Amino acid sequence: MQTGAISNGQVSASSEWDSNHAAHQARLHYKPPSGKAGSWSAKTNDPNQWLQIDLGVYSRVTRIASQGRYAVNQRVTKYKLQYGDDGTNFQFYIEEGETAAKVK
Repeated sequence: MQTGAISNGQVSASSEWDSNHAAHQARLHYKPPSGKAGSWSAKTNDPNQWLQIDLGVYSRVTRIASQGRYAVNQRVTKYKLQYGDDGTNFQFYIEEGETAAKVK
């Protein structure tokens, strides 16, 4: 994401606050051009918002990083990670030692 190897079209979200807070702006260390905000922001503040990244090919993801909005003290503090290979059906990622009941 950070390098731009994943195109803007491969990034989607449940909603966007406005065009200045688009899904592709969820990139790590995204610094906005003049007139843009420095992040993706959902339209509503509720637990049903999501960000989806289409990696394009089967990939092993070994790290996830998140950060707050550029130049403002706003950030997501909890999230759940899901993965899938068809863009429709997803499974929750469960860390070693965790149980599925705790994730849902």
